[in-house]
Amino acid sequence: MIRKEVTAVPTGISMQTVPTYRLSAFRKFLPGERHITRVESSDILLLMLDGVLRFTEDGVPVELTRGEYYIQQRGLLQDGPESSDCPYYFYLHFGNCVWSDESPNLPRWGSFDPEMLLPLLRELNHAENEDAPRIVKNGLLCTILTRLFRDQVRSERDMLVDHMVRRLTQDLQSPPSLAELAASFHFSENYLIRIFRETLGTTPHAYVGAARIRKAKLLLSTSNITAERVAYECGFADYAHFYRTFRREIGCTPKEYRREMLLKRG
Repeated sequence: MIRKEVTAVPTGISMQTVPTYRLSAFRKFLPGERHITRVESSDILLLMLDGVLRFTEDGVPVELTRGEYYIQQRGLLQDGPESSDCPYYFYLHFGNCVWSDESPNLPRWGSFDPEMLLPLLRELNHAENEDAPRIVKNGLLCTILTRLFRDQVRSERDMLVDHMVRRLTQDLQSPPSLAELAASFHFSENYLIRIFRETLGTTPHAYVGAARIRKAKLLLSTSNITAERVAYECGFADYAHFYRTFRREIGCTPKEYRREMLLKRG
């Protein structure tokens, strides 16, 4: 889970100070590999491209997935008490950074579009491998941080809803309860329901239900697995529940929907 800063720890890095590039590279964990135990003298930007990275920072658990970034703060203990799920990410060490709560700052964690940022990461990786002049690498670092900063102009509330959606749809067979989300994000259940409804026009519970139907339609139209198996894969309690829900939402039974999709494909 991504922690929401609720202590006196600064929430981000100041955009008023120019950081100093130190090193960077792409990194992929082997199956079962854990984050190393360390206390770094650099601040480290992690940009997730695939998989799941898990670690703790001064004992606080952090879990990152594709499209999320996190800035590990120098001087804090990072540890890997549990294994990660083959994360693939880009890490970037830098110095001369000022941690601050004052605006403008780049939040400690947030989201980004991997496809949009990947060309810059590859360019910096090439510059590192070719030992390009430090001013070139420092310029690319500043460009990356600027892109991230501009992406965070969305409100914290929007980012929170994005994280909720990821958590809710990551495993439709056993999505987290509202109580678990509230505990993870340090907000009340009522607040989470309200911002979710205001942002997406529905409740978390209804969103999961709609996501299950979308996945069921995809499986019915693109796979040969049984309708009963589709019900299980999509997280329905049993086939009868799936049948009733699907017919109510789509206007036909799952098997009728599959036949219709086969006819359309010819």
